[in-house]
Parts: sequence; structure tokens; C-alpha cells
Amino acid sequence: MKWHLEISDCPSNSTYPIRGYKENDNGVKFPPVFLTVQSVIEALQAQPGNLLDADGLRSDEKSTPSLPFGTIRYSSNELSTRERITIEIPKKQWEIRYSNEESIYTIGFPRMIVQYLIVPSGEKKKISEMRIYAVEDNKRPINEETPLYTFPFPNVGKSNGIVCWGQNSRQELNSLVELERAFLWFVSAPFNEDHGVQTTQGIPSFKKLIKVIEDKPFDDEWLIPMRKTFEDLFTF
Repeated sequence: MKWHLEISDCPSNSTYPIRGYKENDNGVKFPPVFLTVQSVIEALQAQPGNLLDADGLRSDEKSTPSLPFGTIRYSSNELSTRERITIEIPKKQWEIRYSNEESIYTIGFPRMIVQYLIVPSGEKKKISEMRIYAVEDNKRPINEETPLYTFPFPNVGKSNGIVCWGQNSRQELNSLVELERAFLWFVSAPFNEDHGVQTTQGIPSFKKLIKVIEDKPFDDEWLIPMRKTFEDLFTF
């Protein structure tokens, strides 16, 4: 058994900047965990065999469950019957479908903050609510003062960021790590005109907007400010 530790030169979460995962002798990798610098230092200073031993020397500590890549904040109630996971998704181009058309369009999406509210579903978990917000792609870490912008495309409420899933079912989760795929579920669902579009382009129809922005990287100059910050995601 061995541990792999990764740290970015610009971590998404400055409190838990180190991503670590265990790999057993036959190459099977365990889900990743996010660690503080101090916890890694203490583990390295401990006696052999006690490395990252959360059930031993650190039995008095509280740790989060294994979290998806890109997580910048995790919170839950005392019984963990409500868990809120907030993830950063980098700016990139995604392939989408429009309504019932067979054509595939490639459009640029902004850098995003995606927040999930997770509740129990039998022995599994499910997404009770999903919110999406845009942020500037300024290469700076997300913090409490980071300004939020309206998610510019349809299927997302423009005032609250809540995703409208329509008739598309939300799949159950075996663990929170599977949220790494949840945004793919959203993007793969057909986009329509629900909740409209909101960009500085001033084009009210998503179908018409696609023709203008197709195959182009997203330009942050298209974003509309929400007059909210990252901190507000945990107070409203």
C-alpha cells in the first residue's frame, strides 16, 4: 500500500490544498481525500505505520467523506442528512444539444462554481438541488469575496442559479466522489429556451446565440454580474 500526494501551484481550496489517494499493491486506487498541509506534516513525523491513520492517532478528529476533484467547500448538518458540496469547474468548451435536434454544437462555457445539495436516498445519496454560477477566469483562487456572475445559458435560474432538470432524472450516488460526473449529466441533457439566456450580447434566443458563439472560447466580457459573492452562497 502506498500514498500519492498532489498539490497544485494554485490550489482551489487553500485550506485543503493537498489531494491524496491510496493505491494498493495490485494497482487499485482508492477515492481521493483533501488534506491540510499540517496534517501531512504530522503524518510524516509520526511513527511508521501511523501515516494518515485517521482511526488511530487521529480518532478525535473529524474528517470529511471522500470528495470529488475540484471541491472548494464541504458542509453538512450534524447527522449528515444534508450535505452541501461546492465545486469549481474550469472554463472550457463543451458539446451540447439543442432541444430535439440531432446536431451537436460546441460552445465555450465560463469558469463555474457548481453547488450540490445532497440528501439520503435509501442506502445511497441523491442530488436534491444543483446550482450553477459563473466567475471570472482570472487565475485567482476562489474566496469569500469572489464576485458571482449569472450562468449565461438556459436551464438555470438567472436570479438564484438553480438548475431546472425538467424530465431528466437525477441519478443516485454511491458516494460523493461520483459528483465528478454530475456536471456531465447536466451538459448532456438537451438545452432549450427555459430560463432564457443572459449575456452582454443582448441576444434573447439561445438558438440564435449558439450561431454567434459556436466553436469559440467563452469571453468573460459576455458575463452579467449578479451583485453577489461566493460568501453569499452559504447565506441565502
